[in-house]
Amino acid sequence: MENQEKKKMDYRWVIIMILIVVGAGLYFYQSYQLKHLRKDLSAQADSALSKQNKQLLKLSAKPLVWAIRSEMLRNNLDEINVFNTDLVKERNVTEITLLNAAGKIINSTDKKLEDTMAKPDYLALLKSDTVSVNSINDSLNLLVAPVMGYQSKLGAVILKYKVEKFRAE
Repeated sequence: MENQEKKKMDYRWVIIMILIVVGAGLYFYQSYQLKHLRKDLSAQADSALSKQNKQLLKLSAKPLVWAIRSEMLRNNLDEINVFNTDLVKERNVTEITLLNAAGKIINSTDKKLEDTMAKPDYLALLKSDTVSVNSINDSLNLLVAPVMGYQSKLGAVILKYKVEKFRAE
């Protein structure tokens, strides 16, 4: 009789151990899945945020270009300098450069660049007739917006914008 009770007791311990192992396995598996789900959702949010940033940069380029065009036609570079100086104070805007049609930098928030010829990569951007946002790297976008006069292109605005990543709290 005592032997049968001992066997029943052994089975109980084995069942308890199996339940503990299964429970721990489920916990770690769920933890693993949750970690990967967070990574995937964070990547999707990053992508959506980047896309939204690019769309908003394109949208904000229009009024900026209109204002710069108006002042370029009046040959009022001081007012353009005020626009750019105020805009570069905004969060994530790192640099604004204005090229004339010949590729000379006529205004920049980086004053060392003013009155110099643009680098070849900027000259290539000058050829564009549409507003575009290019990714330089994961943390920096480059907005290129042509400034059109009545009959010809006056130049281009190039704005460097620091990209923020999605932070899951």
